[in-house]
Amino acid sequence: MDIQELSRLMRVDPRSILSKRVEPFGTEYDIVRDTLAAISKVRIAEREITLPGLVRYRDLIMAVLAEFKDKEKRNIMPLPYAKSDDIVIMALRPEHFGLYTWKKEVTVAATKYTAVDNIIPTGSGKFEVPDDQIFIITDLADFAPESPVTAIQAADVDGERWYPFSVRKDLKLSDLHIIELDFPIVADTTLDLDALVERTTADASAEETVSHELTPFGVWIGYGKDVPDLREET
Repeated sequence: MDIQELSRLMRVDPRSILSKRVEPFGTEYDIVRDTLAAISKVRIAEREITLPGLVRYRDLIMAVLAEFKDKEKRNIMPLPYAKSDDIVIMALRPEHFGLYTWKKEVTVAATKYTAVDNIIPTGSGKFEVPDDQIFIITDLADFAPESPVTAIQAADVDGERWYPFSVRKDLKLSDLHIIELDFPIVADTTLDLDALVERTTADASAEETVSHELTPFGVWIGYGKDVPDLREET
């Protein structure tokens, strides 16, 4: 998404486009608002944390969904009640990218202090967003107690390259490292997300394997028929 498209989306009126009533849930606008409120909560142990980016960019997400509905001319339904041809919005899952987990081990080569890890996709190249689907990433969180991730770059978002940015000084609560993106990643054609990791010791005489669980948070917009099944580890 470039700045012109962002400006255009901010002029969309989601409340008028999502005004159709879906009994007994209220309007489609109400369905999306309630879904986003639920998605924005992360529960760890006995604490509940609100994802700041998801809250901050709620209006933009609503505008993206409203425009998608206006183009597709289909109904929006809550995920549990959606049929194959209904539009749904749901939290991002590893299965959306053909994965079963966000946990990664990365090898930092001997004589090197850092390594670049491919987050989406997990190999080289870029993730091709399937037709009639939109991915929006608003936050990242690392569940590793001592995360080796120090910087992130969206190397491709719909053909646009973003500059890398540091994630050293973001909010850290307990073992959860939360990274609020300054601007959300909105992708409907291609996506390539990378992270810079560094070794945990100063001795670079041998390679070292470090672990992280950098997890994208945000929403997926698509049809009921494209909601991914659970994926087993092979």
